[in-house]
Amino acid sequence: MFCYQCEQTAKGQGCTVAGVCGKQPEVAALQDLLIYALKGLSLYAVEGRKGNIHDPKVNTFTAKALFATLMIKVN
Repeated sequence: MFCYQCEQTAKGQGCTVAGVCGKQPEVAALQDLLIYALKGLSLYAVEGRKGNIHDPKVNTFTAKALFATLMIKVN
């Protein structure tokens, strides 16, 4: 497992075996996938704004989805 989201690691490097925060490899992989999808959504949103098309719901969804990768509660 390599976690791109973690900021709790020793020496400021990503986790390589198990998450310092307790995150499982499956969760880290799903969060990476979500971030990848959000990057694609953002590209379309930027292009839409060039044509004066914007949707506040998309903006809110994008922000909430991105922050969901940071606020994981682990027992």
